[in-house]
Amino acid sequence: MDLNEKKIRELLGQYLNGTLSPEESEQVEAWYSSYDISHPASPAFSTEKEEEEAHRAILKGIHGKIKSQPQRTPVRRMGNMIKIAAAVGLVLISAGLTFFLSKPGGKQQLAAVIDSAAMNTIEVAEGKMKLVELSDGTKIWLNAATKFSYPKQFSEKTREVTLLEGEAFFDVAHETNRPFIVHSKGLSTQVLGTSFNIDAYNFSKCVRISVATGKVGVNRGKEVIGFLTPNEEIQYKLLLNKSIKSTSDGKAVSSWRTGIIVLDYVDFESLQAILFNNYNYVLKTGKRDLNHLHFSATIKKTDRIEDVMKLLSSINKTKFSITDKTIVMY
Repeated sequence: MDLNEKKIRELLGQYLNGTLSPEESEQVEAWYSSYDISHPASPAFSTEKEEEEAHRAILKGIHGKIKSQPQRTPVRRMGNMIKIAAAVGLVLISAGLTFFLSKPGGKQQLAAVIDSAAMNTIEVAEGKMKLVELSDGTKIWLNAATKFSYPKQFSEKTREVTLLEGEAFFDVAHETNRPFIVHSKGLSTQVLGTSFNIDAYNFSKCVRISVATGKVGVNRGKEVIGFLTPNEEIQYKLLLNKSIKSTSDGKAVSSWRTGIIVLDYVDFESLQAILFNNYNYVLKTGKRDLNHLHFSATIKKTDRIEDVMKLLSSINKTKFSITDKTIVMY
């Protein structure tokens, strides 16, 4: 099996599993349509009867697989799934795949689909930051303990990336006809060219989107959550499916890029994550219950952990002890 055949098998398999982005799925469907329409009777089969029997056998197996699995796939996509699944069986027949690749533009179409589905994933360790520059000129700063994914090559229609976990500041290169979309925790943030911050750490149980320049649209599926202009933000509570729009200092929100950490009335659980992500220290409680406490302060990543804890303890009149990489607050 050559490289192209391996890649197309993986790509079509991802389509059937529902792990491709909407844009990638659309490209796969367009690729299959060009194959199907251009060659209604594939010469990979010696007779029409042989081709019909092959189709029937493939679809029979697909239907059996679909019935045996939980019904998680939306009905509107089932037709396309069956078509693409039939294509899986057909293109993996060596003669059929060879014929497709030999048609004008066939190799280029296949290469484009494979390249657009190829993803880069970056993970930033605790206490670190990373700057990523994309092929379109967009610059993205990734905060500590962040996981980010983007395609090796953007499609012609959109530029889509995914913030899987953590926090990132986006300085998006302006393109009028190709929007930039960030997917994170079920939300889609869309812009043409602007700068904004997304805080989507798991510990906060919400996604916080803050705008520094330009205009940003936030959606959840087909639902429009709202539009943001400079110094505005949306906090979307994941557990409540509820959004809150408010004003904010767009530059201060992303001050972490310069090593400044702004604690804005964070609870104890959030403080634990912040100290671990930025200083690599584990924060615990003694016998005293501190879950009701909140902390507001401005600290620096270069501050000694002892100085940080003295400041935080003074806020709520607590004490602390440090042993190795563990902090006990009581």
